[in-house]
Amino acid sequence: MRPKIFAHRGASDDFAEQSYESYTGAISQNADGFECDVQLTSDNEIICWHDDDTNRLTDKQWLIAKTPMKQILKLEINDEGNTGRPITFSELLQISIDSGRDLLVETKHPVPTRGLIEKKVLAELKKRKQDIKKSGININIMSFSYFATRRVALTRKFTPVFLVAQAPLIKYVPAEIYGVHIKLLIKKPELIDILHKREKKIYVWTVNEPEDMEFCARNGVAGIITDNPARAKNVLGYS
Repeated sequence: MRPKIFAHRGASDDFAEQSYESYTGAISQNADGFECDVQLTSDNEIICWHDDDTNRLTDKQWLIAKTPMKQILKLEINDEGNTGRPITFSELLQISIDSGRDLLVETKHPVPTRGLIEKKVLAELKKRKQDIKKSGININIMSFSYFATRRVALTRKFTPVFLVAQAPLIKYVPAEIYGVHIKLLIKKPELIDILHKREKKIYVWTVNEPEDMEFCARNGVAGIITDNPARAKNVLGYS
């Protein structure tokens, strides 16, 4: 089984990360799916944004949780000279449905609204249930938070991905799919055998170097999350 190639915040090597342009660019690079981070704005709308503020990628210094969606959408993302516009979760979901690309959704924690982000994401997915089914895409909700993944698991509608910050957590936190950082996996390759013997899937982030892509493919991981889907496709010989 070949690993799926997920665009990390879109094709973020070539476009402004987490922008509309980055995700549409990932389609042109033939990514199998998208990875995104989601948070709630001050008016409880879902924005695709990694940091808890806008400082790093814009000329404003706003906290996401204290800024309304309409203000965030007016911003220009500037990522080392690549520019683009912010994208809402609803927009990205539509792009995923229309293009037939799978979707990995990371809910960020800790946040002031706590578990409301999972509730909102699940409600949006429920609203688009028929469109998602018709498109045939797979959607996973991910988090470093055990409580967040547990909330998703209890719905029995979507398989959560537990993102592993430290190797011992694999032993103590049950999950069907584990997300593991490439550096941890290279340092402790025995984790692959441990998880595969338990019949667990492994998604790996952020895999940008050709030798790491080959390592993942050789060891049967289920998904590679990369800033450069085109490079991954080329290295692994995907058409």
